[in-house]
Amino acid sequence: MVTVVGIFDIDNAPDMDKAVERLALAGFDDTVYDEAIVPEDTGAVAPVFGTLVRAFKRRLAHYELSGEVIEEYAAQFYRNSKFVLVRTDTQRAEQVIKILRDCGASRVNRHD
Repeated sequence: MVTVVGIFDIDNAPDMDKAVERLALAGFDDTVYDEAIVPEDTGAVAPVFGTLVRAFKRRLAHYELSGEVIEEYAAQFYRNSKFVLVRTDTQRAEQVIKILRDCGASRVNRHD
């Protein structure tokens, strides 16, 4: 399995929404991470942002990303980036990458 990570600037939320819609239409299950969704993972009512970043890092660990990559993504998350993560088979990873790029992701990374 491959994890594809699309990173969207905070100003590009409509582009991210379009990407999520196109991924769903193509049959991909994705997970979106921004400051609004991560609190659901923490179980806290009003967590501080540092707690959100720690929860985000824990979730990234489930994707079997390296510690260095997790720290880099956490720093971007802290600076208000939004993330779309997709786990897919090797053959379909390029399709995910194309959708994310076409929808304006500021960065797209593939992790095999």
